Parts: sequence; C-alpha cells; structure tokens
Amino acid sequence: MAIVVKNKKTQNNYILLGTGFGAFNASKPNYFFENLLPYEQKGTISMVAVCDEEGNISWIDSNELQVVQVDGISISDMDAFNK
Repeated sequence: MAIVVKNKKTQNNYILLGTGFGAFNASKPNYFFENLLPYEQKGTISMVAVCDEEGNISWIDSNELQVVQVDGISISDMDAFNK
C-alpha cells in the first residue's frame, strides 16, 4: 500500500515516493574586503518525492505536506495515536 500526503496550501493529494535531503554552503566576496570577509550562506532543505494521479513525479518541501493515510488507514484511526 501507499502513504498518502496532502499539500497544505493546495489541498492536493499525492503518493509519497521517498525523501531527500540537501545541504548547501555558498560564499561570495565581500564588496569592500573581497575574500577576507566573504558573505557566506548555509542551509539545509528537506524535500519529498511525490507523484500525482497521473504519475507525474515532483519534489515538494516536506514542511508543505501532511500525512493523510498509511496503507489505506486514516491517520486519525491509527492505533499509534489512540490514547
């Protein structure tokens, strides 16, 4: 079965295919001090590979998604969350 996720903004459902993680580190010379004090930017990006009802694969930021179903069972009905 599949994990169904929903885009929080568009409300479109997708099937979760996998996850990815990217890290970046970029620098450019400072305007006055050039390479002595370069402007540096670092960060990480967590992305999720999903497919739509037509099978088109795309990458979406994981913060924009919400899990709806796992193996056909709604998240709210799963025993893991029942207290």
